[in-house]
Amino acid sequence: MGKKLNVGIDVNEVLRARWLQFDRFYAQEFSSEEEIPAAYVYDFFNNYVWNDTVEVKKELKEPEEMPDDINPINYQVDEKGEADADAFLFKKGEEIKLTAKEVYNRFMYEDYLFELHGAAPKMYQQLDLDVNNFLQKYEKTVDFTVLSVENRFSIPPTLFFLSKISSRFRNYRFVGNSIDMWKHVDVLITTDPEILKLGVPWGKRLIKLTRPYNEKIDGSSLEVLQVADLIDNNNFEKIIKYKK
Repeated sequence: MGKKLNVGIDVNEVLRARWLQFDRFYAQEFSSEEEIPAAYVYDFFNNYVWNDTVEVKKELKEPEEMPDDINPINYQVDEKGEADADAFLFKKGEEIKLTAKEVYNRFMYEDYLFELHGAAPKMYQQLDLDVNNFLQKYEKTVDFTVLSVENRFSIPPTLFFLSKISSRFRNYRFVGNSIDMWKHVDVLITTDPEILKLGVPWGKRLIKLTRPYNEKIDGSSLEVLQVADLIDNNNFEKIIKYKK
């Protein structure tokens, strides 16, 4: 028996509905409807508004500089996370200039790290059951690898997300960029428009899960909507050389 094909399954917008979560917390943080894209997008940095900004660090005052009559009510924070007591307890410190990219990275990988990568919902209600059925059907024919573009901050919450959907795959790869996914698989299941635009390496196959942001990009061997649509799919079974 020859070596099994390795089939890769991308996490974002295949298993994890990251865009829904991103949209929600972007609106909560920046509260500007005109800055939120009307359409379903994949590239958050280039499709949402990010601006250079100046942040003023707060420094805690010395005890002798603080008043003695602060009321406990003054410590209650408002919807912006600020409290009246801040004016009594802190003084302005160093100014820090942040580029738009730094504002984005802070939002993505610091302020809402767990919310975006760990607490994001699955793509649809029955996804975990469908993915498990998909694995059971074809795991004797191919080796599966779950793939995701992550950095050192987002790996732990992504592992939490995968545990939350009871992921039963044995192989996981976290890569630095989308193109590196091809180093580990022969067949790739993804929605990533960057991968689709760059084309498929010789001898490999790409299966596109159709989304509004990639529906006009050609080059895939097969197009479906969800992983469940690959079960008992004759075209998919030809690609992986499945024998009943």
